[in-house]
Amino acid sequence: MHPSPDSLSEALSVLLASWQRQGIACPPSGGDVRQVAIANGVRLPADFVQLYRAANGTPELYPNELDENYCSFLPVEALRTEEKGWRVLTAEAETMERAGVTVFVDYMHRSWEYGFLVEANGLDYRIGILAGDNKFQVLTTSLSQFLRWYVADADELYG
Repeated sequence: MHPSPDSLSEALSVLLASWQRQGIACPPSGGDVRQVAIANGVRLPADFVQLYRAANGTPELYPNELDENYCSFLPVEALRTEEKGWRVLTAEAETMERAGVTVFVDYMHRSWEYGFLVEANGLDYRIGILAGDNKFQVLTTSLSQFLRWYVADADELYG
């Protein structure tokens, strides 16, 4: 279940305010977000389309600089999906899944990365941390929740 559009809009406003407070330019994507994603082989859920329409990641930081939370958000042009076998970990179970994971946040120069795995229906997704060994630790199914945790530098982000 995804948050209401107002909830995502609110989370995006808080995210943009955080970046602006840090002096980080956060321009919206200059092109058609969906077309750029498709051209790069990325399935972009509606919440992520809204994110990239509001701000095209942190292109002035990516790939060599970081914000105060040691992260940089990839611009839509840099998104790539890696299809392979993943060890998917949730609070309930660990499964092996052949799936495509798209990295959208770099943490500490690729020490870790955050990505999303789009479900077969193309609408739902899971956001997780990629900490190595083809491991995808599911954190949330809500972009607005992820963004709130990110701005707060919440412990939940670290699996």
